Amino acid sequence: MGLKTIPFRKIEEKTEDIFEAVTVISRRARQIIGDRYIIEEERRREEENLDEIGGEEETPATYEVDTEIDREAYDKTVKPTTMGLDEFLAGDLKWEKQAMFDDGKDSTDGE
Repeated sequence: MGLKTIPFRKIEEKTEDIFEAVTVISRRARQIIGDRYIIEEERRREEENLDEIGGEEETPATYEVDTEIDREAYDKTVKPTTMGLDEFLAGDLKWEKQAMFDDGKDSTDGE
């Protein structure tokens, strides 16, 4: 499930600044990653609580990190950047432009 080529024209329909588009898409991807982390953490905690309730009092001497990744599940998962780009192109994302040098002064007053 890879990312397909996107014509710049589609991105320019939403904003004329490609850097703004990349920023919006990447921030949305980070939000998605954060949401997935929270869901996974809650699932892990529920499993730990079920283990404690189940009477398993054994605690491992060392904490082992499971580094093996299920390749098929990983490949089937929609990537956060793809989701962010799709939402951007569909017009589902809202953002506000901020002045680059917002110092509280009106830039038209000549000072």
